[in-house]
Amino acid sequence: MHIGICLPNYGRASSPEAIREVAQAAESLGFDSLWTTDHILVPEAHYEPYGRIFETWTTLAYVAALTQRVRLGTSILLLGLRNPVLVAKQAATLDQLSNGRLILGIGAGWLAPEFENLGMSFRRRVRFLEEGIALMRTLWTNPRPRFQGRFFRIQDAVFEPLPVQPGGPPIWIGGNTEAAVRRAARLGDGWHPVGLDPETLRTRVAQLRTWSQGRSIPVICRMYIALDSQLPPVYTSPAGERRMRLTGPAEQIVQGLQALRDAGADGVIFTFEAPSVTVQIEQMRRFAELRSQLTW
Repeated sequence: MHIGICLPNYGRASSPEAIREVAQAAESLGFDSLWTTDHILVPEAHYEPYGRIFETWTTLAYVAALTQRVRLGTSILLLGLRNPVLVAKQAATLDQLSNGRLILGIGAGWLAPEFENLGMSFRRRVRFLEEGIALMRTLWTNPRPRFQGRFFRIQDAVFEPLPVQPGGPPIWIGGNTEAAVRRAARLGDGWHPVGLDPETLRTRVAQLRTWSQGRSIPVICRMYIALDSQLPPVYTSPAGERRMRLTGPAEQIVQGLQALRDAGADGVIFTFEAPSVTVQIEQMRRFAELRSQLTW
């Protein structure tokens, strides 16, 4: 089972030192991937937790230089806030610099005022996202690309270097809704939900298998985790969604992961709810020891 770690690139405790320490500890402890959270210019009401945030691509480039093996991903990049041609160039560059370690998690976005702050259309974000995926795949596979869409028209252009990974980095579609699952089945190389309980996950995975028409699409869940904590197992996300976290003693964490695996998860990306980087790294060490108890 794929086990990834979210970097502390956002929140009050975020810092270059925290990002470096977590990245290097995760690689040395044998975790599979490292992930950034993405926002650019949220309104004041969402200062917690996204007002202080280190930009995704710059952070991943920094981490690429600090690591050798671990994969690098975005969880998730809000494509509707950006020009997908620039995103394709940034992704191809990072894939080259990291020797093919990038996974591009992308989603439509949920915070309308952030779109307004960047002069982007919230209403058209889904159509923009879907065309953006097609455009990026075209750029990643054609040094002399041609493209005709609703938002973009490319007739005379050069795109080099191409990514190291043939066809470009895998695209994991984020989102918990039925619409996001349909999008992942049609357009994605993976589906990346956040905080789903096992029962809902099982239903969504069955839908994914039906709609993907035989394509094998991995399911990688992002989960908040708090070892030995009294935090409640259910919380409300900044977007107002009901979500589940893994909390409590080690045995309870293992049971929760087994339940996700049984519901169809192929991997988990952890966001540690720890009061400091030192505590997070200690909890990462403890979880690395727990992996031997997991039966997958």
